[in-house]
Amino acid sequence: MSSNIHYDAPDSFFAIDESAVAELDEELTYHPLCRADEFEEGEGKPFHVDGFHIAVFRYADNYYAVDNRCPHMGYPMSEGSVRDGVLICHWHHWEFDLRTGGCFLSFGDDLKAFPIKVEDGMVSVGLSSGEKEAARKRLIHRGKRQLVQGLKDRSPFLIAKAVAALRDAGASAKEIIHQGLYYGANKTNDGWSSGVAILAIAANMWDDIDPADQNLFLVHGLTQTSRRTTGSSRRPRSPFPRTNNEHEKKQLFRWFRYFIRKRDVGAAERILITIFDRGYSKEEIAHFVYSAATDYYFTGDGHALDFANKCFESLHYLDWAGAQEILRPIVVDLARRTRHEETSRWADAVPVLRNVFGRLDEIWKENQANRADLDIPAFAQRMLQDDFREIVSEVEEKLREGVEPADICRAMTYAGAVRIVRFHLKNEGDWHDVANLYSYAHALYRAFHDAPSKELLRGVFHGAVYLTMLRWLNMPSARVPRRDQRLDETFENSKQMLDRLQEFADFQKVLDAEILVSQYLEEGRDVGALKRALAHITLREDAELHMFQVLEVAFRHYDLAETFEEKRTHLLAATRYIAAQKAMKNILWSTENAERLQRGELLSERNDDE
Repeated sequence: MSSNIHYDAPDSFFAIDESAVAELDEELTYHPLCRADEFEEGEGKPFHVDGFHIAVFRYADNYYAVDNRCPHMGYPMSEGSVRDGVLICHWHHWEFDLRTGGCFLSFGDDLKAFPIKVEDGMVSVGLSSGEKEAARKRLIHRGKRQLVQGLKDRSPFLIAKAVAALRDAGASAKEIIHQGLYYGANKTNDGWSSGVAILAIAANMWDDIDPADQNLFLVHGLTQTSRRTTGSSRRPRSPFPRTNNEHEKKQLFRWFRYFIRKRDVGAAERILITIFDRGYSKEEIAHFVYSAATDYYFTGDGHALDFANKCFESLHYLDWAGAQEILRPIVVDLARRTRHEETSRWADAVPVLRNVFGRLDEIWKENQANRADLDIPAFAQRMLQDDFREIVSEVEEKLREGVEPADICRAMTYAGAVRIVRFHLKNEGDWHDVANLYSYAHALYRAFHDAPSKELLRGVFHGAVYLTMLRWLNMPSARVPRRDQRLDETFENSKQMLDRLQEFADFQKVLDAEILVSQYLEEGRDVGALKRALAHITLREDAELHMFQVLEVAFRHYDLAETFEEKRTHLLAATRYIAAQKAMKNILWSTENAERLQRGELLSERNDDE
């Protein structure tokens, strides 16, 4: 069993290498600032030298230079005061040693102190030729420490500061996402959380968003991760000991599903780690997980399979680095989430589906032996009918004809988009139901590319039944913009339209937003700019997981769709879902403030009208 899977624990990212921030032993270049007699005793003055913000103080007939930006909130240290050699920031009263820049607060960052000299009455500050590289290393040092602290403290601002510092110092998005995924998996006893799922979505959508929003996307995922972790690590797990008498794959497969059925997380987790340790292929590992996810009916409202897909998408993105730890939490989702055959809502469907699943071997055999195409928009309309028995029968028929299961998943995803577009706002509390189906159908589509199997076919039938359960959320059906419908406004260019879309979303003018998007598409305007605008609207809010899921699915299936109406429907679904939600903007403000500080701007001079 050969495999290119490898395991590289990214713990080293969190280790602080003190040598990385040591001063470089290089000759200094002194830059003249001003005459010494221009200072009053205890006075600080700001200077900008070769890209550095520096505050210089005269105290006790000596001169001292430090970074002019308080490491807390960026307040100008030149506006502070000195008492007994202690420099005090006047905004939040952080205190620093004027000589060295050391912070007296146990959790505070130090100020950088610079050498200074006075010759011929002129004050000069010394910078080494390697000062910019030293400053970059200080940023990395600070960013790593702040990221760990921000995740532990569940602080969006500390996380945002860390992201801004690390990105400015050259850390890649992939590296930061890796650490977030690893931390989120390692520091929780729960399953895959919304936080790590958002980080996986960020990885998938990185090229679809404006570069100016990329830090914000990372902060969203990391903040959600921090809120769903405890700070203490999961209990270490190891694979079964190696012997000359290894288990057969079929036995491990039976065991894994058996312990999931018993809801025994520890035993199932150890089997999954053993499978990984023995070098099984990525497809085989995915088959184990997806089979367990579909052994039960729409487990966890579809989240078990959806999160399994996000888990594998993340591992592919990371080239399976850190896989042993990142895989572990998915077992919790498989074992502990609701199995809907146990609920009254599914009571009528279970006997019908059990009958179908009794024929699963022959359905799969015929599907693999035959080949047939599917009219995806037409079949999506069939899947929107009311009687799940008829729909289940038609799905079985298409599979036996040889239709690719992934194509049926595409039709299901399109039908899910229609459910969202027709979702009446009076059903406000049920938004998650339509989002769950939409994301589940896409996850199933992706799963058939990772590990197609007869077991996974059950997920197609589960989704088909759940679609009929959502029909009540389309009664009455919301108005869908007509193909030729236009706003009673004139727009000079696409930017004006997208700015107006932002306003509609801010004030929850849902139908106006949909009409505008439909008009934008019919006029053949730049879809990439529209995607970036919809992503920006989402990222401005303290968005929860479902908003990101809907956005990602809409973008992916817009690209997959072959007809204009299918494309339009997917983007209308995203527009409706996002514009209808109302949330705070705390994460946006934290990220904007952190980026301002990183650029050297002063928060004390911020214009609140911006």
